[in-house]
Amino acid sequence: MPSNNLTLHLQAAVLDYFTGERHAMLLILGGAFLMAALAIWLLAATRSSFTTGFSAMVLAVSILLSGIAGGLLVRDRALSSGIVEGIQSADQASTIHAERQRISTVIGKYAVYRRVVAAVAMLGLLALLLSDRSWLHGVSAGLLTLVIAQVLIDHYSQGRAEAYLLAISSQKASFAIHR
Repeated sequence: MPSNNLTLHLQAAVLDYFTGERHAMLLILGGAFLMAALAIWLLAATRSSFTTGFSAMVLAVSILLSGIAGGLLVRDRALSSGIVEGIQSADQASTIHAERQRISTVIGKYAVYRRVVAAVAMLGLLALLLSDRSWLHGVSAGLLTLVIAQVLIDHYSQGRAEAYLLAISSQKASFAIHR
């Protein structure tokens, strides 16, 4: 059976990470609601073609971010519980090994996310530069809100993931001693 101090340290790392992720998802849901409310208010107040394009894009982005955040909230609860159970079991080493691999994969995906966000930003900026259509400028402004939101979300999420990986990786020597 794994050492009690090691188990407590690993459980704390898992719970801290998933608590941070949960708080971020709740903030994303709140932000998406506020942005959707702003888009609807602007549309009702102005009814311009710019606002129509902007509101449509912001509502789509709000729905997208809310769906992702809601899905992660559901998934993370079960995932966190499974990891904590594995840490408490005799199979702690393989649980932590699998979690290190999972979170390393998550961290590796942030570079891909940045490239996608950069492409979306370029698309939005190109539409601003190459078109004189007001509705398309509104869509561009809406796309750029997605870019800003995603950069902020990924910055903090990547920081949490890297700190989490460090916390669960700092136990390698303890595994060797307690096997």
